[in-house]
Amino acid sequence: MDLFMQRGRVEKLDYAERWLRDGLRVVDPPGGLLTLEVDMSDAARVKKTMQEVGAPVTYTHLIVHATARALRDAPRIHRLVAGNRRLFPDDIDICLSVAGESVVTPVLIIEGADQKSLAEIAAIIRNGAAEAQQQDQRLNNLLRRWGWLVPFGILRRALLRFFLQRLWYRRRASGTFQLSIIPSVDWCVPFLFNTAAAVGAGRVRDRAVAVNGRVEVRPTLVLTCCIDHKVWNGMEAAKFLDGVKMHLERGTALADGHSDGARASGVGSGD
Repeated sequence: MDLFMQRGRVEKLDYAERWLRDGLRVVDPPGGLLTLEVDMSDAARVKKTMQEVGAPVTYTHLIVHATARALRDAPRIHRLVAGNRRLFPDDIDICLSVAGESVVTPVLIIEGADQKSLAEIAAIIRNGAAEAQQQDQRLNNLLRRWGWLVPFGILRRALLRFFLQRLWYRRRASGTFQLSIIPSVDWCVPFLFNTAAAVGAGRVRDRAVAVNGRVEVRPTLVLTCCIDHKVWNGMEAAKFLDGVKMHLERGTALADGHSDGARASGVGSGD
């Protein structure tokens, strides 16, 4: 049986892959999952308006902007818990997953995202994505070279659990809230995360929806929110997700982003 199963190429995981695998093993699974459908008609108009003034803003930038605003509107739920300590951060630092080749994608942390305009967020994502990928590659190379110093999985997991009990580590690794956006699929559900919750988003696509008793075709987006039930309850998550939906559907990003559009020429990332 072993010989049959080994038909084909077999290779050992290098130490970078072993560390990443153990890192996923020590993260608690979510305690709840909520979904919400968002009418992106206003968001599409915001995107078009920004592009017309020289700032190719994308839906990714709009979702980051709306998420930061929703957290700012509900400061009581913006918190981190590590071990027996709870932190209510002064700043909203959004951790955005970017494209990568390892099992754990690189992340870009947008510090103080709630204080930044849409154009500023877009510029940070555009300019920071490549650096995040390079930092991730450097970390993987470091683990491949020196990861053997902790050769056993049980020791690696114990060390990683130790760090996850520290607020500073969680915030440095994952900001204060996590976002995962994959514009090539309909749904994205981030089951593993280090913050109180994580929002996932897929593509914006046309769907038939009921509007005032009539069927209309509107650009829509499915948002998901996975929560750590030890930190958030379902009602808190629902209120927050409603806030993200409100900011996207009312196009509030336009009010503080349009005036900066001309200065953000060349900004863009994602879809």
